[in-house]
Formats: sequence, C-alpha cells, structure tokens
Amino acid sequence: MSINVVKAEVSAEAIEQDKPKTPTEKAAHWDTQLEAAKKRIAKWAKKAERINKRYLAEKDRANQTTGYAGGTAQLNLFYANVSTLESMLYGSVPKIDVSRKYADAADDVSRVAAETMQRLLNTDMDDNFQDYDSILRSVLQDRLLAGLGVARVRYDVESNDDGSITEEAPIDYYFWGDVLWGWGRNFAELPWIAFRNYLTLEEAQKRFGKKKAKLLKYTVRTVSVTDEGASSGDRDSNSEDKQAQVWEIWDKQDKKVKWYSEGCDRLLDCKADPLKLSKFFPCPPFFLANPTTTLYIPTPDYQLSEDLYNEIDVLQTRINLLTDAVKAVGVYDAGNEGVQRMFDEGTDNTLIPVDSWAAFAEKGGLQGAVDWMPIMDIVNALDKLVQMRDQNISLLQQVSGMADVMRGSLDNQYEGVGQSEIKAKFGSVRVQALQDQFARFASDLMKLKAEVIALHFSPENIVAQSNMRHSVDAEILPAAIQLIKKPDIAKLSVVIRPESVAMVDFAQMQAERVGFINALSTFMQSAAPLIEAKPEAEPFLLKMLQWGMAGFKGAQEIEGTIDQAIEASEKAAKEKAASKEPSPEEKAAQMEQQKEQAKLQGEMQKIQAKSQADMQTRQQDMQADMQTAQAEHQAKMAEINASLQAKLAEIDAKLKSDLALEQVQSRINVEQHARTVQNEMVKDRQQAELDIRSNIANAKIEIEKSARTAKNDTESE
Repeated sequence: MSINVVKAEVSAEAIEQDKPKTPTEKAAHWDTQLEAAKKRIAKWAKKAERINKRYLAEKDRANQTTGYAGGTAQLNLFYANVSTLESMLYGSVPKIDVSRKYADAADDVSRVAAETMQRLLNTDMDDNFQDYDSILRSVLQDRLLAGLGVARVRYDVESNDDGSITEEAPIDYYFWGDVLWGWGRNFAELPWIAFRNYLTLEEAQKRFGKKKAKLLKYTVRTVSVTDEGASSGDRDSNSEDKQAQVWEIWDKQDKKVKWYSEGCDRLLDCKADPLKLSKFFPCPPFFLANPTTTLYIPTPDYQLSEDLYNEIDVLQTRINLLTDAVKAVGVYDAGNEGVQRMFDEGTDNTLIPVDSWAAFAEKGGLQGAVDWMPIMDIVNALDKLVQMRDQNISLLQQVSGMADVMRGSLDNQYEGVGQSEIKAKFGSVRVQALQDQFARFASDLMKLKAEVIALHFSPENIVAQSNMRHSVDAEILPAAIQLIKKPDIAKLSVVIRPESVAMVDFAQMQAERVGFINALSTFMQSAAPLIEAKPEAEPFLLKMLQWGMAGFKGAQEIEGTIDQAIEASEKAAKEKAASKEPSPEEKAAQMEQQKEQAKLQGEMQKIQAKSQADMQTRQQDMQADMQTAQAEHQAKMAEINASLQAKLAEIDAKLKSDLALEQVQSRINVEQHARTVQNEMVKDRQQAELDIRSNIANAKIEIEKSARTAKNDTESE
C-alpha cells in the first residue's frame, strides 16, 4: 500500500493573509476544522457504534425474524472477553502514592511536600469514590469497545459568604463521541482538542449571557453519535430536555481556549490559557487502542478479530439449525393407519391390532411401511460444525490474547499453589502491556490534577484539605507548601504514581512490610550492643536507619519520627559534652573514640557494600531460578498437553470404533430377526396350506365313503 502526499506550496504572506481576523471568519474557521475532524474519524465512529451494538448483542429490527432464517445467531464471545479484561484491568479505585523522585534521606522538605500532596489527593479520592470509580470504568470500557478513552481535569473556585473560597480540581469523563482533535500522527503533534458540552437554555444564559444564548440551537440528545445511527435510533433512548451543543476548543497554537457552537456566526467566548499547565491540554494522552504513526486515530481491538467473530456466528447458526433438525421424522404408508397409532396410543406392553395381516406382512411389515429421515448424516455434520466452531474459538483466543489469560487458570485440583502462582504470573504477559497503559493513563490524570492544585490552590486550602497541621512534620510544612507552589522545582523532586488500578495484590504488600520489619529487627539487634557500649554512636546509627528506611515505599510517614529521634540524640550528646570539661585523658579517649567511630563507619560501609553485592548476586540467582522454573514448567505443560491430546485421540478413536461396531451388530441383529420372523411366517403359511389340503383330502375321502355306503344301501334294497 502506497501513500501519496500532495504537496502544495504556499508562501508565508499567503498563510498570513488567510488567517481569520473578523469574528465571522474565526467562527467559519472553526466550523471548517470541526467538520474536517468529523470526516476524518467518520469511518471509525460508525465502526465504534456497531461494536457497541455487538457488545450488547443488539440486532437490527429488520433482521429480527422468527427462528434463524432471517438472521445470524450470536455466540457473544466478544462480551465475555471484554468482561474478563475489565475484571483483570480494574479492581477498585487506586490509592495514590506521591513520593520523591530521589529517595534522599536528608530531603525532608520534598518528603513533607510529597506526603501533603498524597493526603490531599487520597482525601479527594475517598470523598468522591463513586465519581472516580465511574470515570475510570467508563474510560476503560470506551477503550475496550470503541478504542478511545478520554478524561480531563478542571479548576473550580467559588467564593463563600464568610469571605473564604472553595477550590476544587474535579475530573470529568468524556464519551468518545464527544471529543474531536486536529490532524496529527501522535498526541504531541495535535494542534487542538475539542470537548463537546451539552447546555440547557438556563445554563447557556448563565455561562454566555442571554444574547449569545439565543444564537444557539437546542435539540434533543440521542444515544447515537453518527447521523446514520441517529436516523435509525429508538426515540425512547432520546433525552427529554433540549440542549445546545457547545464545543470547548483548546488551541495549543495560540494558547487559548475557545467556545463555539456549530451554526453560530461568531465564537461564544475566548480566554487565554486558564490552567497554565506545562503541556497546555487539560487531558492526558488519550487511552488509545492500537495507535500507529500513520494517523492518530484508534483501531478497536474487535476490528482486528472481526472476521473470526463473524465466522463463529455463522457456524453457531448452522449448529442451531441442524440441532433443530435432529428429531424422529419419517413417512409411512397412508393405508397403514396403525403405524401412526403406535406413536399416539402406544404404551408399555401394548399391542396394536393390524387389519389384513397377510397383506401387511407381504409388504415387508413395519420396515416396509415406515421410512425414517437419515438422522446419522445430520449428526455427523453437526459434529463437524461443532469441531470447526471450537477450533475457531481457540484461534480467536490466541489472536485476542485470551488464551494467555486462560493458561493462568487452575487445571486440576491436585495442582500446587506454587504452580498456580507461576502460571498466573506468566499466563498474562500479553495483558500486562494493557495494564501498564491503563495505570499510566490514571497516573497522568492524577499528575494533571496535582499540577492544577499546585498552580491554583491557595496555601491555606492545601494545608486544610491535607490536614497536615497536626502531623509530626508541622514545622517543615511552610517550606513544603512553598515547594509545592513552585511546580518547576516540585516536579523535579515529586513524582505521582497511582498503585496498580488492577486488583490489589495484598500478598505482595504484606511481603514488603514483613521484609522491612525483618530488616529493622536485624539492624536493631546488631545496633543495641554498640549503643550500650558507646552511647555517642546512637545518632550515627539512627542516621543509618533513616538512610535505609528512605528506600522503602510508604516509610515517609515515619521518617519524621526518626528525624526527631536523631535531633534529640544529638542534642543530648551535645548537652552531655558541654556539661563536663574533658580531661587530657578523656580528650585522648575521645580522639580514640573518634578514630574508632571512623573505623566503625568504614567497616559499616564495607559491610553495606558487601551486603549490596550479595543482594545483587541473590537477585541474579533468583531471576535465573525463575527462568529455569518457567522453562521447566512450560516443557512440563507441553508434555502433559501432548499426552492429554494423545489420550483424548485414543479415547475418541475407541469410542468411534465401539459405536461403529455396535451399529453394525445392531443392524445384523435386526436383519437376522427380520429373516427369522419372515421364515416363521412362511413356514406357518406352508403348514396352514398343508393342513387345509389334508383336510380337503380327508373330506373328499369321507364324501366318497359316504357315497359308496349310500349306493350299497340302495342296491341292497
């Protein structure tokens, strides 16, 4: 496939002259831009609406007929796959973790700033739990269905009667059909992004004034996005209130936000950059499905597997039709009414009389009167269709990545916990990339929210909403707030990352904390004798403890307590030293102690370096063991799978052989029984003829005998 690029050379003067200058020209410019964007994504938008209907198993009313003759049956594997991915990718609203970019033990200002922002974000998350849950679920579903998930941040400020102000940085979800963007190959190249908002007459008057509100067109909202879907949509799904569609356009080229409604001859409003964010746009990069560098537009996951989904539906339709055909159906001689009575009146141990038995028998009896539909041919075709459908389902799982997810399941009840954990970790490798993308999107969204807070919230509201006044680090709080209010500095030392938005791994969390407690216990056991022997070494050991603690996630909450302990220890040591003038012997002893302390510090550094080297060696050994275990597990699974397939093939062949042998034996028995019955009937008929002839001969003899007797009697007379 080749891409033809048409080059049109335009001078700088012509470009400058073509820029819109009057209000009418500006409105016409954005009307053209929005229309071009709609045409650019029109094909994808129609596909997205069809995918949504497929997910809900909706069919066009024209195809809804009785039975399967008018449409295709749907085996909705798409719904099952999407639901499985939703459950894997999103478990609950994430806990926000704000930490220093560099875990420096002495950087208390950054630590307190990070803790302040973390408290503020998590408090807002807890207070608006349902809103955040709905936003994240909606964004994820839009990504899995249409291929585009969008959310943005706002800044709201309101003055109260007591003179105070209420500041919020809410997050808004936007449906994929309510977002447009300019031409670009990636998000960084987008010149503008437009968000469609729906305003009632009262809302428009409050926002733009009564004069501009009259210029807007108020219509009924529909569920469908495209004109094709809206024309054929159900009126019951439309909104009862009439609203105007207003586009909020964030133009990165001139750093302005413009409000425009299609059909108006001028812009409704225009403001300079209201949020002053570092990346200008109020939204993170879109949660986009399968992007390429050709054009920044999503490609839904369903589109990549659509042919397989459709083929499975066709096979399922044929299976349903043949399943309906598998029944006892046949024809019989209309003159033999008793055949139908066998089905209507026949019960256990009941015989039905047949008139003209001889004629019925001459026609072959019941086999000659009834002919059944060849059901075995239909059953064989049904088996083939089921096999083909199952093969396509297996292929679909491999293409969509669901096969990797299923490998993480428990195969049998005798499988150990360790085996199932290894399979769960390595079975979802292909899904891990999507988990990382969703976590990155949520993280970027929280970063924008934190940036809005840092830029626009007052220090008083930051302190009040974070509730840091009563913390152990209250003295450092003013400096931390100043750092937060300097985003150019804060973003170098503060990084915001949410915990995984998938289901929380409590076992991992518990292991991390148990590991920290074990390390702390070991350190305290080693340090206690040294502190008892040389109390002046206490501050040094506490600083070492603080240095080690800074590397653990979540330790920032208790680092302030360690700071106080270090300060108290150093203060006590200074007071003790100031209260007593040391003698020359004590000075010599102190110098010796300092040498010992320096020597001890050197030894501790050596021990620390050796410990780090040992830890790296153990990590490498552990990774090698895990890779070996993974390879052995995969080989074992392949061996078990091959053995199972061979066993299943052997069982299947034996069942087919036994079934064929049983069918042949049954047919032979039926034919033998039929021949026996026929021979008996012929024998009985011959015997009856012999008896009749014998009776006739005897009768003739008796008649002749009677005639002779009568003749003799006559002659005697």
